[in-house]
Amino acid sequence: MYASYIEFQHKPGKTAAVIEMTKQMEADLGQMGMKQFIIVDKGDDSSTLIALYDTAQAYYAAGPKAAELLGRLAVFMAAPPERNQVEVPINFIF
Repeated sequence: MYASYIEFQHKPGKTAAVIEMTKQMEADLGQMGMKQFIIVDKGDDSSTLIALYDTAQAYYAAGPKAAELLGRLAVFMAAPPERNQVEVPINFIF
């Protein structure tokens, strides 16, 4: 299993707007071949996004759409986010 791991630094006070806009992207996100999509609000105008994929190929195939969707959020970001691929050696689901 593979994941996109993205750290976001939001402009001050824009976390709620990021979360709301991302909720509106659910249909687009659902068409990207990922198995799970998680945003963690770190409480300091920053968040971490984790998107889980079965394969590295699925991760790479989602790249263009991911860039488009991240672009929609750019107005709320203090700095451009970087999409990183990481391997997920353990993913327990209970």
